[in-house]
Amino acid sequence: MKARISLVVVMLLAVSALAVFAAGDKSATPVAAPAAPAATAVTPGLNDVNGVTDTEIKLGSFQALSGSVASIGQPVRKGLDAYFNWVNSNGGVHGRRVNLVVADDGFNPSNTTVEVRRLVESDRVFALVAGLGTPGNLAVMDYIEGQRVPYVYQASGSGSLTIPPKRYIFGVQPNYTTEGGVAVRYLADVKGARRIAIIYRNLDDGKEELASVRRSLAARGLTAAAEVAVEATATDFSAEIIRLTQANVDAVIVMLFNPQSGNFIKQAKDLQLTRPRYLMTYANADPTVGLVAGAAAINGVEALAWVDVNFADPAAHFIQVYQATFPGEIPNAYAVAGMIAAEVFTEALRRAGRDLTREKLVTALETMNGWQGRIGPPVTYGPIAQRGDQARAGVQSMYVLRFTAAGALERANGWIGF
Repeated sequence: MKARISLVVVMLLAVSALAVFAAGDKSATPVAAPAAPAATAVTPGLNDVNGVTDTEIKLGSFQALSGSVASIGQPVRKGLDAYFNWVNSNGGVHGRRVNLVVADDGFNPSNTTVEVRRLVESDRVFALVAGLGTPGNLAVMDYIEGQRVPYVYQASGSGSLTIPPKRYIFGVQPNYTTEGGVAVRYLADVKGARRIAIIYRNLDDGKEELASVRRSLAARGLTAAAEVAVEATATDFSAEIIRLTQANVDAVIVMLFNPQSGNFIKQAKDLQLTRPRYLMTYANADPTVGLVAGAAAINGVEALAWVDVNFADPAAHFIQVYQATFPGEIPNAYAVAGMIAAEVFTEALRRAGRDLTREKLVTALETMNGWQGRIGPPVTYGPIAQRGDQARAGVQSMYVLRFTAAGALERANGWIGF
């Protein structure tokens, strides 16, 4: 297991960067998200089989295929293409081939609104899958919901996309609400910590995790030993570390992104705050954090994670699927994210049956309770009336990795549910 994790993590946990970059950090995306476009050509309720013929199912996606984020968007598209090509080469779904139409929004939400409207109203896609980025997704979410177009997997860690739940929007990768609950469950229930603190980004993503941590602690009759907000530009954490020291904490949830997270760990250890257990957000489950913190500081620090595939195994299913379209290439973690999105969507199509409609697809998705494919982790949805805020969350379990003195990552715990 140790060898497997150390070989795998450099690539597989770059999926965590999808959460970081797709979070819509203002430094990465200066363009404000505009209001969602109003519906024009499509009347909800009358287009339940748009994009479906006897031989084809037309799906849509939006990616950053150009611009500064193309290094993420292009591999996500390749992962989608590879998986759906594999599906088609194996007879399609109930005799229909999947035809994926991918729009390039350049990671600009103004473009996203135009491209998604084109996909829905001109290309008349049946559903959407794996759009990249919080800004673009937020810009079109109400429009998509209003058009009653099913949409599976938003490449973003923001819980606001699926909480409160919307009938047609299905997340996959964990949001920060899920992560906050898993973090408390691990620290309090598995490790017995009682004085749990959180240091978090003073932005929407950090505040979302903070709120979840508060609720999860309260459910156990606990309150946070300290709640420490950090500005996105901060580099000196000495004042924050003094607060944590004075609070006599025995565990710290670190909701910061690298290099802030690595620098915080380094400074905390330098200032002798060595007793607490440190558990970092899944965006930090990557050896590069250890390079920033240094070997001595990072040793024993833990991070949550949600993707578990083996890049070192050439016979692995996901590699075989990918190389059927891209011979000789090894998919990176962004491509794996695309394949996971396509895998979940394909299972929903299979469950919906040959007599396919949008409403039947939604109903089929709601039957997925802990379903796990051959690439992605377990996924759970359900009727909103029954599952409430978690009805569209998708992946609701995570596991824990621990940094070694060499900066590698080892699995420290099994799957933990929200």
